[in-house]
Parts: sequence; structure tokens; C-alpha cells
Amino acid sequence: MMRIFPAALVIALAIIAQAQATPKPTLEDALIQSRTSLILSDGKFSGPAAHELDDAIQQSRFVLLGEDHITREIPQVAAAICDTMHPDAYAVEAGPYAARFVNSLLSNPDRIKLMTARERTHPNNMAFLDIREENDLAAHCAASSHNPHFALWGLDQEFVGAAPTLLQSMAATNPGPLSRAAIAAAQAKDRTATALATSTDFNQLALATDFGNFNQLFLTASTDAEIQALQSAIDADGNASTRDLLHEFTLSRTIYRLYPESFAEFNLVRSQLLTQHFLADYLPFKQHTPYPRILFKFGYNHTGKHFDPLQQLNLGDFIAEFAAAEQAQSLHLLVLGTRGMRYDSAGLRYGKPLGQQPFVMSDDPDHNGLDLAVSNLIPADPTTPGTQLTLFDLRQLRDRGIDLPPQWQHAIDSYDLLILIPQLSVASLIR
Repeated sequence: MMRIFPAALVIALAIIAQAQATPKPTLEDALIQSRTSLILSDGKFSGPAAHELDDAIQQSRFVLLGEDHITREIPQVAAAICDTMHPDAYAVEAGPYAARFVNSLLSNPDRIKLMTARERTHPNNMAFLDIREENDLAAHCAASSHNPHFALWGLDQEFVGAAPTLLQSMAATNPGPLSRAAIAAAQAKDRTATALATSTDFNQLALATDFGNFNQLFLTASTDAEIQALQSAIDADGNASTRDLLHEFTLSRTIYRLYPESFAEFNLVRSQLLTQHFLADYLPFKQHTPYPRILFKFGYNHTGKHFDPLQQLNLGDFIAEFAAAEQAQSLHLLVLGTRGMRYDSAGLRYGKPLGQQPFVMSDDPDHNGLDLAVSNLIPADPTTPGTQLTLFDLRQLRDRGIDLPPQWQHAIDSYDLLILIPQLSVASLIR
């Protein structure tokens, strides 16, 4: 007896047979197919990838840029993204009080002068926004926004040198006499700790963590008894603003003290803080801007979807889920350099210039698995003005049965677009 197969089954079997007959693409072939030239010149994108990037940005309310820190070139890419996106808010890897201070200066013609005065008095009181290129980027994004309520948001803990500015702000909240006395006592201890860190010969000091002589500053070196005395006084006659400042102080202290004790716990608490600070800024912002467009610029460990390299569900994963809940879209960009100079994180010193060291992606343990992309960069055209970048659309590499090394699998799962810059250089501190 002859059997008659449904047409749909026949078609399905034919598709399966064709797929089995088609060889799987190699990663290199897929990268070549997904790559496009992107030009950055005079602050604007051009070239074949510009339209693709513009479309991806325009379709997304949340754009997350994952980067290597403290470069001159990546802020230039971010500035061009701001000009395409016109964000309502810009979220960065700094503390909320540091960001509020910078936010208050964004339209001030004396912004750099005022920043310089603060940084000379209290070095390293904020992360990244004390970098000239990053501070200029924040001002650029504010100017490119179409929203009169534009805001710069700091979602991270306050930086290790922030104790004097936080204590000064606590005193300015006009709390009661017990709080004022306790704050004054803490300020005296902070001045002693700062003098010690300033005078330390780091080369003769063996400190246990990457934070170097920052560990001698009051934010991390303060004893539990000293913090409890401050807490008890502010609980007694501080006000809501005083208590909020102390909360950020103690939370930042907890995070830094976790670093040498448990790196996993350090990253867990920090990733949770990023999302908590985001919601604290985002929810009231929606009262006047119902559908805000937000640009995020953080280290690449924070901005991808799914688990990060440290096995945490970080800010990027939260925002991807949050965007879906709001029936919106998030775009995750990985922006890296292939070679050049980078700041030397192992050489960080309180109040000292940034160290720097040469790097090549193929020798970098964080990115050497991605160096296949470097060998497949689109060759630069010497007749084309501007910086010639290469954009890889990682979305095209998903679900194609490609054999992927672990680092490529993570990058493709976590990010939508990869932008490679041919040469990086180290940015400059505001001093």
C-alpha cells in the first residue's frame, strides 16, 4: 500500500537534507561575512556600517557600550553615538554623588576649572569622570540631548578617595549637633589618613590588593568603631540627606573591603548596586520623560547579556530584561582597541598620574581569544580621512552551528555589535 506524505513533511525533510549537505561555516568565514567598515571623522560616523549602526541605535531605547577604560578614542565613539541617539540620560561607572556634582557643571563654561579645583584639593574622589575625555563626553552628551531634563547618572559605588567630599557634603546638610561633632571627628581622621597615603613610598610598601595605597584612605582604612560612632550620631539627629550620604559612604566601604576577602562577593554586591542605583534614578525620571532613551558606558564586564565573565548577572543582563518588560529594545555594543597604550591598573597610586603600558589584543588574557577578529579587520584605505574602524555584527553569528571557542561564544551571546578601533592611547586626568 502506497503512503502519501503531507506536503509540509516532505518540505521539512528536504530542508533537513539540504542543511546536512551544507558544510558548517567556519568562524573566520562568518566574521568576514559579518564585518563592515565604519569611519569616524570630525565626530561623525560614515562608511558602509554607518547606516547599520544608526538603525540599530534608533531602534533601541537602551544602548550599552562595554569598553576598555581610560582611553582617548572610545569617548570619541561614544560622542558620535550620543549625536545619533540624543539620549535623555547618560549612565556611567561612577558614584551617584560624584555624578550629581559633574551633572551640575555640564552647561557651566567654567566646568573644567571647577573640576580642576576639586581634583587638586581631593584627588581621586570620583571614578572616570575625573578623566578629561570622559568629563568632556558627559558635557557633549548633555548638549546633544533634546531633553531639558537631561541627567548624568552614576550607578556605581563612590570611589576610594571620596571620603572628604562625602563628609563635606554630610556637614552641608545642616544636621544636629551630635552629627556635626561626629562628622568633624571623622573629617579629622580622614585628613590623617590622607596625609599617610600621600606620604607613603609605595615601592617600599607591600599591600595585599590592587588598590595599592588607596587602602590607607579613610573610606577603606576606617575602623568599624569609627563608622559606628558616625552612624549612631547621624541616626540620632541627622536628616534624610545626611543619612543617604552616610549610606553611600558605608556601602562603598563595604564593597572595597570585600575585594581582598571575596572577589566573587565583591562583584555580586557591586552588580546588585548598579541595578539598584539605576532604578532609583530611572523611576522618578519617567514622571516627566515616559519613554527615556538612555546611554550606558561601563567596563565590558558590566554591559553584556547573560552571565558575565565573573559568573554574575550584571547590569547589562538586567537592562536587557528590563527593556523587554517595557516592550522596548536594548542594544549591546562591545568597543575595544586592537593595540596601543592602556593605563596600568596595577600601578594606580593615590594622587599620582596614571601609569601606562603597551598592549596587543593577541597578548591580552582578557581578549586574546578574540584576536581572530583582528586578523580579519577591513584594511584601512589611506585616502579616506578619519579613524577607520571595523564593525562586526555578532547577531549574524548566532544559531548557525559554528564551532565557537568559549570567549567567542560569550561575546556573541552577550553583545550585538563589536567595534574594533585600530589604535588606543591613554586619556588624561583632570589636575
